[in-house]
Amino acid sequence: MGREKGKGKRENGKAAPPLSPFPFSLFLFPAGGVRRRQAGFTLIELLVAMTLVAMLMVLVYEGLRSGQKAADSGQDFIDRSNRLRITHEFVRQQLSRLMPLAYKQDQSNGKLYVFEGDSEKVRFVAPMPGYLGYGGTYVQELELIRDGRWRSLVFRHWLHNGFDEKEIDDDEPPILLLAGIKDGGFRFRGLNPEGKVGDWDKDWKDAQLTPIEIKLELQMSPDSRIDWPLLEVVMMVDGGATRGFNAGSLPSG
Repeated sequence: MGREKGKGKRENGKAAPPLSPFPFSLFLFPAGGVRRRQAGFTLIELLVAMTLVAMLMVLVYEGLRSGQKAADSGQDFIDRSNRLRITHEFVRQQLSRLMPLAYKQDQSNGKLYVFEGDSEKVRFVAPMPGYLGYGGTYVQELELIRDGRWRSLVFRHWLHNGFDEKEIDDDEPPILLLAGIKDGGFRFRGLNPEGKVGDWDKDWKDAQLTPIEIKLELQMSPDSRIDWPLLEVVMMVDGGATRGFNAGSLPSG
């Protein structure tokens, strides 16, 4: 019996192998013994992603800016076209309503002035448009002036009653009608000595008469991208009806 008790310690004269310890590593790390590193982005991946985002933002910004520039350009063109249309209609209306009324007199010879005109400027008497809120007749002036590189069409007006050319304030700025004019001017046509319609002339020689037709030709600058429609205005009054005016036709004052 003593041999049987010692059988666990010795077998065939050999010592039993020692017991192996409990594999705690398998319990703590069941997926192979060592826990793997958690997944994430490297620094290079972050830099590439940030670069792509920046490029997309630049493309979006350029697209928005191009769209805004196109919208602004279109609005500017619309504004220029509207101004040209309004100016064309205003000049036509005022010239067509020209009245054979004297606004000054040459004291040396008694000559009365009812219309003055050359290629750069015209002066006449006509009523103002009702929408401007002015009543009565006014001495009106349309002039082409040099405005930097290009020229501009401007408008001035003075009350006909009491008008005195010597009291005109040259420091008072005119009303700008149209800018960006490259070339052009006024032309006039009246009756010749035979009583027939004469040729176009750039200078109106007889201030005691009104023309029977006035033309304004303008060539716009390339930057404006608009064209001035030919303006020819036929007077509503007889061009020869102003002869024989006397001092009583002058405005008071």
